[in-house]
Amino acid sequence: MAVTQETYPIIKMATEADQLAGVKDIDYLHWVSKGATVGDDLLVVDDDDNVVWEEVADVVNFSRIHIIKHPINKLKITTMDSGTLYVIKKTPFGWSP
Repeated sequence: MAVTQETYPIIKMATEADQLAGVKDIDYLHWVSKGATVGDDLLVVDDDDNVVWEEVADVVNFSRIHIIKHPINKLKITTMDSGTLYVIKKTPFGWSP
């Protein structure tokens, strides 16, 4: 499903199959899952199905950040067992939460 708030500096992706169309200049991804159990999976890929981030929760109430070093074309969640993925976009002024 396409995510509707793509123009915001922080984008919330909440379900498997969520995707961002076009090339995105992303600062980092933040996976937060207050209901995570050990072994929950996250898999994020680009338009060519190259793995952008793959993570397995190793504790309950999981939170992890992944820095992105290059623009991504069409970010997609293929697996997310729990939680929410926040996409923090780069801004011209270097703003970050």
